Amino acid sequence: MAERKVSKFTPKAMHKSVFIAGTFDGIHKGHESLLRRAFREGKAVTIGLTPDAFIQKFKSASRGAGSGSARQLAKYAQRKQALEQWLLEQGKRATVIPIQDAHEPAASMPDIDAIVVSSDTAFRAGEINELRRKRGLKELSILEVPMVEAEDKKPISSTRMQNGEIDRNGRLIMPDSMRDELAQPLGIVLSGSRIAEVLRSRISLRETIISVGDVATETLVKHGVIPSLAIIDQKVGRRPYDSLKRLPGKLLESRMSVVSGPGYIAKDAIIAIKQWAKNPKTTLLVVDGEEDLLALPAIAYVPLGNVVFYGQPQEGLVQVIVTKEKKQEVLALLAHFT
Repeated sequence: MAERKVSKFTPKAMHKSVFIAGTFDGIHKGHESLLRRAFREGKAVTIGLTPDAFIQKFKSASRGAGSGSARQLAKYAQRKQALEQWLLEQGKRATVIPIQDAHEPAASMPDIDAIVVSSDTAFRAGEINELRRKRGLKELSILEVPMVEAEDKKPISSTRMQNGEIDRNGRLIMPDSMRDELAQPLGIVLSGSRIAEVLRSRISLRETIISVGDVATETLVKHGVIPSLAIIDQKVGRRPYDSLKRLPGKLLESRMSVVSGPGYIAKDAIIAIKQWAKNPKTTLLVVDGEEDLLALPAIAYVPLGNVVFYGQPQEGLVQVIVTKEKKQEVLALLAHFT
C-alpha cells in the first residue's frame, strides 16, 4: 500500500519550476485542467496573465477585425482577482505575473524548466524553445494538455462562454434569442374537458406516452394514464413540489436521477432519454435542476408514433404526436444549443 501511495502522488519527473500562460477569463474546466497539470508537475508554478494591451494587440488580430471578442474580456485586475480566488479555494500557491507578448517572459526566464500548454497552443512552446536555444538557455519540457470538450464535443473556451453557448463546465446553454420561440407550444394545447377526452382516446389506442413536468405527469395519472416515461423536477413554477407522493408505485419503483437545467440540457439527460427509447419500459426520470427543456430531446429521440405531453403555463396540457416532421422541427431547435 505504501509503494502505491508514492507512485500515485509523486510524479516520476517533478519539475523545479513550471510556467503557464493565458487570459483566464472566466475560469472554466479547460483552464482548470491546465492549472492542475502545472501544479501536479511543478514544485513551483508561475502563471503569466495577459494584460489588456496584450489582448488588444494579439487576440483581436487573431480573431478578426470587428469581432469585438477582445472588448468583451474582463479587465486584467478582474481576471487576476478571479484567478487568485481560484488558487485560494484550491489551496494552491503561484506567482502571477503579466506577460509581455506571445513568447515573453517564458523565452527569457532562466529559472523555469517546463511549460504547460493546451493542444492548440503547443506550437507556441516550440517557438519559445527556439528563442531559448538562441539565447543559450535550456529548453523547456513541453507539457501538452488535451483540450477539454464541452457536451457538444467542441472545445470549451472563454469565447464560447462569452457568447452564451456553454457554461464553465461545458454544458450547452439555451440562447436568449430562443426564449420567445420555445414559449410557443410545440403541439396542440388541451384544456378543460378536452384533456380527459384525449387521454381516454390515448388509453384505448394503447400508445406509448411520455410526460414532461410534475403537473403534466400528475394530470395523466389522475386520468388513469401512467406514462411509460415521466420526467419531473419536483417543482411547480420553480417552487418545491412534492410530486413523488402523488405518483403510483409503478413509477416510483423505476426512479432514476439526472442533473440538467435550468437554461441548459445536460448530456446525461439526453443519454437517459435515448436509452429509454431503446428499451421503453416504465421509467421515472427525476431531474435535479429543471426539466422544462427536456421536452425537446423527448420529442427528438423517442420513437415515431409516441405521444409527448407537457405543461403550457396558464394554458393547459400540450399534446405532441411524434412524427418525422416534428422530430425535424425539434432537432432544428436543439441545434441552436450547439
